[in-house]
Order: sequence, then structure tokens, then C-alpha cells
Amino acid sequence: MKTPDDKVLPEFQKIKQEIDNSYKSNPLLKLPFATAAWHLLAFAEGCALNELLDMLVERRTGTRGTQGVRSPDGVPLPEGVHTPDSGLITEIRHSISWLYHACEKNGQILSPKDNDLYKASEDLFNLSGDYYQLIFAFTCAADGLLDLELQGSTLQPTRDFLVNIAYEAYDILIDAHQSEKEKSSRNTRDFPKDTILPAVKIAGDRFRCEFTQKMVSAMKAFLKPIFDKVFLLPSEWEFSRYTLKEFREVFETIAAIAHIYSAARLLAVHLGCENRGYIDSLYIRTYSKLIRNVARYSNISPVKVRNVLDDLTYTNSDIKSPLSAFQPLIKLNSKHYAIVPSIWLSFASEREITALLNRISDDQKVYNYLQKEKVDLLKARFKTELADGNFEFVSGKGPNPGDATLDDVDLAIINHAEKACLLLELKWLITPVTAHERINSSKDIKSGVSQSLKLKQAFVDGHEPLLKKLNIDSSYRLEGVVVSENWIGSRNVQSPEVPVIRANHLIAKLKTTDSLQATMQWLKDREYLPKYREHYSIFLTVTEIGDWTLKRCRIQDLNKGAFFPL
Repeated sequence: MKTPDDKVLPEFQKIKQEIDNSYKSNPLLKLPFATAAWHLLAFAEGCALNELLDMLVERRTGTRGTQGVRSPDGVPLPEGVHTPDSGLITEIRHSISWLYHACEKNGQILSPKDNDLYKASEDLFNLSGDYYQLIFAFTCAADGLLDLELQGSTLQPTRDFLVNIAYEAYDILIDAHQSEKEKSSRNTRDFPKDTILPAVKIAGDRFRCEFTQKMVSAMKAFLKPIFDKVFLLPSEWEFSRYTLKEFREVFETIAAIAHIYSAARLLAVHLGCENRGYIDSLYIRTYSKLIRNVARYSNISPVKVRNVLDDLTYTNSDIKSPLSAFQPLIKLNSKHYAIVPSIWLSFASEREITALLNRISDDQKVYNYLQKEKVDLLKARFKTELADGNFEFVSGKGPNPGDATLDDVDLAIINHAEKACLLLELKWLITPVTAHERINSSKDIKSGVSQSLKLKQAFVDGHEPLLKKLNIDSSYRLEGVVVSENWIGSRNVQSPEVPVIRANHLIAKLKTTDSLQATMQWLKDREYLPKYREHYSIFLTVTEIGDWTLKRCRIQDLNKGAFFPL
């Protein structure tokens, strides 16, 4: 793996310094946190509304809309490129952190009549996105996961990286396939608006939504199929102050409130609310009222609700380098908390809660223990899904526990009629979003590849304890594979000897073929990977940072969510 050459490091520091100087001069940093954060988050929510309106235009006319977010005085702003699924959270990440560390705490939530502050919010929001891309690219490059080169004043991926990007494309295309399946099963925009419409009241440029138990319960029931897809871990798992079931109840309740409030604003706009209800962009409540409402709508005790909300509140729980993606509840001042609907609508729940708990010192040991149980869940899924096949499943320690040559076999799938054995190294990783998560997950993938190679070599060497454990002999064909729940890693952590594939993809392949040998060859030939210009294309996006340019590699799905080769 390559690391950035010596020329890149000093230039990176210059770029970073330019951004630091730029954000520190932003007018928002001179305001109290509550005021500054409100302006920033209201702008972000306006970008999300812009995307929703465009989607509705496209749905109705078949063409993409050009709804511009409007400033408080009604002057159209330039068309944005910020969408809830392509950067909103990353663009909030650094900007909210800058405000939190620079602004005086507390303050008042003011009416947004100052267009200069609106422009300042836009500038800080955009700068945060640029900063995120720069930090992400360089951090990955510094650890060898991305090859960067300096051409004049341009930082860009090397040509070698661009021509061998199928592994990165795989995860994007598989995720797109899953998203299309979920969209076909349930679309939140199909929730009956008649349930919400009577609760929406408008007056000039203000709107409000009068929540009821019935309304929240109906939304939770409507969203349940989606919640069931993202909450895969056992509900009885117990952390230091609540169970996963209690967390899910609280999360579902706030997510339902966020969906309802987002729909209410959209309805208010159609009813003629001026300036698109900008003043009421965020759902703001006092902490005590928020706890009471969530407890009532979720049937969870106020104490448990408080425990969950405390962990979900930005910068709480003594977390180093807090992220709004993991702690989306924003404390504006000593009384008021803000729910930003677009953040909660894109909150991936299980991914975020596992990442969050792994950062809370009181829960790290519990999380590490439960992490081992995830492998058992994967084993059980393979055995259940493939129960009708002609397979024998073997896992655990070998017959000689004192033999330290080999670690445990996670799971072996054996077809004795074919004399074939597929050794699975199982990894249940959270989908990495930050650069450091990607680095840590890459180490897990590399560890799985290393263990697989070690087991395969033991088989080649005729290691008797392994053969006895698997109940096979040297005439069998044995291959290894790393099976990951959410991410297979970039090209830099791959081995030509050990394929890495997503769990659901391998299960589907084994269910659709009668031959384990054929599946093993399919894996060996990397037939599960997408092909350049057939399944995906590559283009570079350009970010201007002062006098510097950062080129980022983007992957375009040519299959529109249909990629799932078997």
C-alpha cells in the first residue's frame, strides 16, 4: 500500500490552514451557539426541503425540478447540490463542531430576518463539506487506503487507483440494490397525508403541527417494515442504561415525529405558508417536554427515555470527536433541544447506535462482548437460509484445543458429495462513514484475509487437527472467503487468494446453485464484482479550496439498483 509522497503533506497543511482561516472569519462564530446553530441547521433543512420538492416535481412530471431554496425575503438562491442522501450530514459535521467550540454557549433562538446570516450559514455549510472531503481523502491516503498525487495545485487519486476500483464500486452498487428493494416495499412519501393535514396550522410565514398519540402510532406502524430492516440485532441486548429494545422504541418515536414534521412543513408550503415556513424549519422543544412527549408516545419510562436521549444528544457522554451523525439531538441552550428532521430521516439507527455505544466508555466493554455475538448471528443465518441444501456446517475450535497453530473456524460449508469445503471468515462491520472507521474496518478485513490464508495453508500442509475437525481429507477442494455483513473493503486490503463478499450476496448465490464447487469458482474468478463500463463508470468531481483543487473519485451506477449477479 502506498502513502502520500513527501510533497503532498505540506501542501495538505496549507490547504487545511486556508480553510481554518476561512471558517474562523465566518460571522456565525461571533454569535451565541443557540443562534448560530439555529441558522446553520435551518439552512441545512432548507436544502433537504429543496430536494423533496424536486422529487415531487419529478414524480409528477417525469422531469427533475429546479426548486430553489428561498431566503427569508423571498429572493431565489442558486440551485443547490446538497441532498439528504449525498452529503447533508457530512456538510453539517464540521460546521456544527466549529460553532460548538467557538461560540459562547446558550443564547436565544432568533427570527431569521438577517440575510447576511443566511449567506453566512450557506458559506459555512459549503465549507464544511469541502473540509470533510479533504480530511477524508488525506486520512485514507495517509493510511494507504487511497493513493493521492499532487499535480501542480491539484490533489487527485492516482491513475492506478482509478483503473482498479471494482471493490469500492461493489459496495455502492449492492447498497443501491438494497435501497431499490426497500423503496419498492415501502415509501414514506406514500403515508396518507389526510392523517397529518388536519393537524397543520399556518399563519403567514409560520406553521405548526399538533401531534397526537394516534398520529405518531400510525406513522410508527407505517415505518415498521423499514425499522425491521435496520434493527437486525437482538432486542434483548442490554447496555449500561437501557436495552436495545428500549433504544429502538425511543428512536422509532423520534423518527416518527421527524417524518410527521417534515411532511407537515411540506403540506404547509402547499397551503401557502410564506417563505416555505423557514422560521419553523426545526422541531424545537424544551428538554422536559420532549422527554414527556417521547415517553407518552413510546410507552417507555421517562427515566429510560432520558437515558437514551442523553446519549443521543450532541457532545454528551464525554465522547471524543463527537459527530452529529451519531448524536443527532442538538442542545441549543439550557432549555431548548432541536430535532432536525432531515438528519433523523437519514439516521441509519443500528449503524449509528453501535458506533455510538462503541464510543461511550461505560458501554465499550459491553459492546465488545456483544460484537462477538454478531458472528453467531451470521452463523445462524447461513445455517437457517441454507438448511435445504446438501451442506454440512462446522464451526468452533478444533478437536485439539491445546493446538495454538490455528484459531477457531468461524464456519465451514461442506458438500461431501462434491468433495468441496468453503471456509468462511465472518465479519459483522458497521458501514464505515468516517475515514477512521474505514481504517479500522479495513484492519478487520485484513485480519479475516490473514486467518483465511493461514487455514488454507494448514490444509495444504495436511494439518491433521484441521482435517479431523472438518471431517475431510486432502482430496477435497478447500477455499477460503471473508464474508462481511456491510462492507467488503477497498482494493488495498484485498488478496488474490481470498475473495471478500457481502453475506446476503453469498447466501443468495448458494441458494440459487446446486454446486458448492461452482460457487467456489464464482468467488475465485471474482464474478460477483461489477465490471467497469458495464455496471459502473467513474468520474471526478472537483472541489475548489482557495487556490487549491481537490479531485474526488465518484462512481456512477449504470444499473439503476439492479446489480446483484448470481
